[in-house]
Amino acid sequence: MVYTWQFAPGSFVNIVYKNAIYEGNQDIDSNYFKNFNNTISSSQNNNLSLKIIYYLDYLQLKKKKII
Repeated sequence: MVYTWQFAPGSFVNIVYKNAIYEGNQDIDSNYFKNFNNTISSSQNNNLSLKIIYYLDYLQLKKKKII
């Protein structure tokens, strides 16, 4: 799930949520419901990340004599 917000031209806040399930078992079971149950009972890895990108306009700052 990704949420993106553009709060200024060229500036963004991204919030990303990821859910991963990994089963390292190499045994193959031909029964769909057993495979599904093995997947659901496996451990989960949940990640939440925040990314902020802020655009600085160098020419605009130079005109204001900040730089």
